[in-house]
Amino acid sequence: MLSLAFAAVVGSFLVTTFIVQRSSAAVGALSESIIYNSAPSIEHLAFVRRSVLETELALSRYIHEPMLRPEMGRILEAASVRVREGTYEYLRLPTYPGEQALWMEVQEAWLHFDNAVRHARELSAANADAEARAMFGQKVEPAARQILEVVTRAIEHNALRGRDLAAEIRETRRQTLWLSVGLTSICVLLAVVVAWQLHRQSRTRRALFDAHTRSLEMRAAELEQFAGRVAHDIRNPLSAARMAAELALRKSQDEAAGNSIHRIIRSLSRADAITTALLDFARSGARPDPGARTEPRAVIADVVGGFAAEAEQASIELRSEPVPPVLVACSTGVYMSLLGNLVRNAIKYMGDAPSRHITIRLLEEGSRVRTEVIDTGPGIAPEVLASLFDLYFRGQRGGAEGLGLGLATVKKLAEGHGGRVGVTSERGKGSTFWFELQRAGSSWDLVHEGDGVPSSPRQGVNH
Repeated sequence: MLSLAFAAVVGSFLVTTFIVQRSSAAVGALSESIIYNSAPSIEHLAFVRRSVLETELALSRYIHEPMLRPEMGRILEAASVRVREGTYEYLRLPTYPGEQALWMEVQEAWLHFDNAVRHARELSAANADAEARAMFGQKVEPAARQILEVVTRAIEHNALRGRDLAAEIRETRRQTLWLSVGLTSICVLLAVVVAWQLHRQSRTRRALFDAHTRSLEMRAAELEQFAGRVAHDIRNPLSAARMAAELALRKSQDEAAGNSIHRIIRSLSRADAITTALLDFARSGARPDPGARTEPRAVIADVVGGFAAEAEQASIELRSEPVPPVLVACSTGVYMSLLGNLVRNAIKYMGDAPSRHITIRLLEEGSRVRTEVIDTGPGIAPEVLASLFDLYFRGQRGGAEGLGLGLATVKKLAEGHGGRVGVTSERGKGSTFWFELQRAGSSWDLVHEGDGVPSSPRQGVNH
């Protein structure tokens, strides 16, 4: 439909030009502008648009269908050449007033798309299929959408400019008015038809998006109910079993039996950690208490002490930098869950890094307080950084166990309290996970708070 509309517009301009060529030099200049600039620009840009889609399709098949790579390689090369030729032809044409910015955007978008296509093809040719697929999704597709959007705007700009020229011709040669009116009517009718088609597609996509959103909301609600039910049902027997095992360990004199009981305790601890993650995630759907506030200094000290044995067992030095006196706008339990999940995650994924340190740092940034957990682990691949806080996403290093809920819980809790989360990482040098919360009081408030400051970092934690 769009191709038909553009073809009709170009045809109307050509007919009008033929009729008004005998009018005057001014009309001739306007006609030449339509013939040698506006219409070719639309043609070349439409050719670029079609060739971009062909290139994207050929590259997708080249990556995902290895058996067809020889054939798809030839098709991909030909389509890429057509994109380049169409872009060059458009860039060689003179620009209308206000088109220079679009001209530069077309050039930049094409270079970005061409580089992404070549890079993805090189990765696929080198049998790096996983990287090629990631490159296709993360670079090629966005670059294709960008060049299509820029080309479409350039086509619209040239079409509008051509319509303005036609209006000037109509005013100069009144005897061609009937033809101009007829051609304009056809263009308007085609525009209405195209707009109607686009409106239908927009409504269909909106309906699909709404259905997908409802499905995600239902899954989230089911998960929260399931997590809370499972965690409450099995944590008590797990705690009882662990206490019994620890009592048996104190009474046992047999070294072999003691080793077995140690393994039982570690297994129960892992099971308890998993149920704790489920319970934390279920609780993270609750609305925060607007009057809650916590002193991070006490919670950080408690977390460092609580994870000391686990860190020592993994040969990791766990420490915190000096914590400034400050209050944050959340409950003690929420802050402990946020920090505990990040520390547990850092210990879990330390791997076999030669330098084994985890540092907790608190920074004051205006009205916000940032808490950072810095590790010297193996680092994280750049392509997975954006997915770390997604639900069910689990790291694959070191055979670590988990449900993929820890970082998702951190994100949901922090954002539910008006905060943010993030991560920076460098391969081979470690990672820094952080969350930000609103400040609840100044250092003067903290010093003179008296009985208002929570007396224990455990306050408000309901296990």
